[in-house]
Amino acid sequence: MKKIPYGIINYKELIEENYYYVDKTMYLEKLENYKKTLIYLRPGRFGKSLFTSMMSYYYDVKSADLFESLFKETYVYKHPTKGKNNYYILKFDFSGIESANQDEKELAIRFKKRVISGIVGFNNHYDTKIEINEEDNSSEIIDSFIRKFESLKLEHSLYIMIDEYDNFTNAILEGDANRFKSVVGNEGVIKAFYATIKEYIGLGKVGRFFATGICPITLNSMTTGFNIATDISTDIRFNSMIGLTHEEVKKLLEELVEEKDRENIYNIMIENYDGYLFNKDSNEKVFNATLVMYLLDYYEDFKSVPEKILDDNIAVNYEKIGNLIRLENNKYYEDLLNELLKTSEISGELKTKFNLEEKFSKEDIISLLYYFGYLTINGFDIYLEKTIFKIPNQVMKDTYNNYFIAILEDNNIEFNDEEQKASIKEILETGKIEHISNYVSEILKESSNRIFMKFDEKYVQLVYDILLRNKLINVYTEYPCNNGYVDILITKNNELAHHNIMIELKYIKKSEYSDKLLNSKIEEGKRQIEEYSKDERLVSPLKKYVVVFSGYECKKIVEV
Repeated sequence: MKKIPYGIINYKELIEENYYYVDKTMYLEKLENYKKTLIYLRPGRFGKSLFTSMMSYYYDVKSADLFESLFKETYVYKHPTKGKNNYYILKFDFSGIESANQDEKELAIRFKKRVISGIVGFNNHYDTKIEINEEDNSSEIIDSFIRKFESLKLEHSLYIMIDEYDNFTNAILEGDANRFKSVVGNEGVIKAFYATIKEYIGLGKVGRFFATGICPITLNSMTTGFNIATDISTDIRFNSMIGLTHEEVKKLLEELVEEKDRENIYNIMIENYDGYLFNKDSNEKVFNATLVMYLLDYYEDFKSVPEKILDDNIAVNYEKIGNLIRLENNKYYEDLLNELLKTSEISGELKTKFNLEEKFSKEDIISLLYYFGYLTINGFDIYLEKTIFKIPNQVMKDTYNNYFIAILEDNNIEFNDEEQKASIKEILETGKIEHISNYVSEILKESSNRIFMKFDEKYVQLVYDILLRNKLINVYTEYPCNNGYVDILITKNNELAHHNIMIELKYIKKSEYSDKLLNSKIEEGKRQIEEYSKDERLVSPLKKYVVVFSGYECKKIVEV
């Protein structure tokens, strides 16, 4: 039985050590038949490094004798391309460059070390002796290397591959946009480095170029330095080149998971790791590949699902979202966060170009959240001519919620762990929601004058959602069902739970409250619940409630 390749990014190691490989080699002919200079952007942890590694072994002139052993079970083995084992591979890896608290000079040094490392690796691999002066800057080093490579008059040309071309500059962007501009801008070392590569591509002295990254903002910043690369990130033909499709995940489960567990694990993955779409006209959503492998790796060892649905080593720190939303102290911060927390959706133009000489616009920030994987495409509004974005899955929604919790705590609003536990205990044992509803009211009261959120039904729903997070139950907001969406659905996830629970929330502004309006809201909620209850997926025993809030106060809980 094949092993799970969690954390494996070297293609040769993966194949030789009998790890499972999800075949992506069919994309090699598509890339090769398209253009010679390409950039492909995807959020972190999607499998970019493994894909680049696979490419390097396929195109490497020195790996020709390994072709059968490394590719015999893949698409490209039966459909080889003209470029197979036809290049000298110069590979740079800029992932993991630490940029926190580093000035421009130190960042230039760290970047240069990676450039030197790539060239040293080339010399060792091909037994060449191309000398460089390590005292030179990065652009001078790559210039010297390419000129000396040309002087060797070798039979095959150079293929430059760069993994995470923008890693450390994106890290700067998350915390300090001005420092980013100084490193990447007109006088920056990054722009000069890529300008040199561009020059030699133009002269035909570099055969092909392929780079992965996260965001186009670095490329935009050095446009005159490297304006010849084609960004294929939103090309529908390459939507699922990196990441895992539903069919690929199903095949994984068939081969690696016991039949009795497949449906449950598949549903968990859909809820937490799926939902990413990179072209508005595509309907093929993809999973985060690293997270899928994390869960399968745990399952292989213990034949169960991990309690932590997200490995701490790869968890997204909510501060990263906060840094992007607050970028340069923009005036859109509160509106953005309000909309995303309350509805999980937002619309805007997907920006592929960024002007760093101007303040970041609202749509710039929405686009950055998309590129980093904190939002994904969810359609297109033809009337507004705007892309609809949404939070892709529960893992990301929890990350936003954690950021919101941090905002509450910064305003001295603390969640009482004992109150939460008591609320969950009541739900598990009795199916009642009085305790949780009263606790929601307490949180609302404390936050009423301390944070920028405006009270409405969506804000009340958000607080419920945060307080109900517990491994013993599943919680869904805006659950789609018969003729509508259930505000909150709680389903059993443990033998301790005895009921499934449906909650329809209603909200009345404090200034508009009256008993007549209260009763009207209750009757409206009852009608909605009865309609939702016809959905066959809502299984019994099912407790149904209408809950009405006015201001921060829970006015009425009616069991239907």
